Amino acid sequence: MIRTHEANSKWWGSPVGIVTDPAFFGLDEDSRTSLLSPYAWAEYKSPLATAPSSLALQRAGFAWTDVQIDFRIALRSVPDSPSLKPYECVSAAEQPFTISAGDIRSFEHERFLDLPGATPDLLNARYATWANELIARNPDWCLRVSLGGRDQGWFLAEATGSTVALTLAMLSAGAAASGHHLYQRCLRAFADRGGAVGHAAFSVRNTPVLNIYSSLAARFTATTGVWMWVADSTRQNPHVSLTAPM
Repeated sequence: MIRTHEANSKWWGSPVGIVTDPAFFGLDEDSRTSLLSPYAWAEYKSPLATAPSSLALQRAGFAWTDVQIDFRIALRSVPDSPSLKPYECVSAAEQPFTISAGDIRSFEHERFLDLPGATPDLLNARYATWANELIARNPDWCLRVSLGGRDQGWFLAEATGSTVALTLAMLSAGAAASGHHLYQRCLRAFADRGGAVGHAAFSVRNTPVLNIYSSLAARFTATTGVWMWVADSTRQNPHVSLTAPM
């Protein structure tokens, strides 16, 4: 019913769980407590249409932390614009690059910031580690965008045939570019590389990204709720590792 989330455990520095069976929320309190006892915190994710009732989740100690909005976008229909012409866009296969935590503009819309002891710097470390794993696996589909010789951000993806998982987009800490220009420029680059359909999900908290994808005619396809439980010991004595990978 619960398994260890290896990536989050490495990042956090202590065991983190993820509930895999909604029947967990029908268990008695002692059974739930026993299953959760190894973990500093745990998450549960479910399509909103089939999630357990909010009261059942509350009784189990799980608080709502996010809704992820799934979407699809026709990459070859993303329009060009004269404002995109100054931006250079290259892949890690063409010009190898890596990303450090200090390179990234701090995230503002992430549920992990709700965790006791979490900080923007810690969250940046998580995403920098993930970014470099993606770059190593998929250099052809990991793009760096620059303007006037200065990095503006990155859009990291994975492709299966002409379908592109739009995995992670980030502005650089010193970016002068807008998020809209970064996304539009890179989506067009993915189309140039043979991509036809892009898909991903983003947080309902992230209104700027919602507006970007809405303006580029994305189709929103599903909503997934995210709930989080945090152990009392974690609330009182949060322990995190700033050097642990995602």
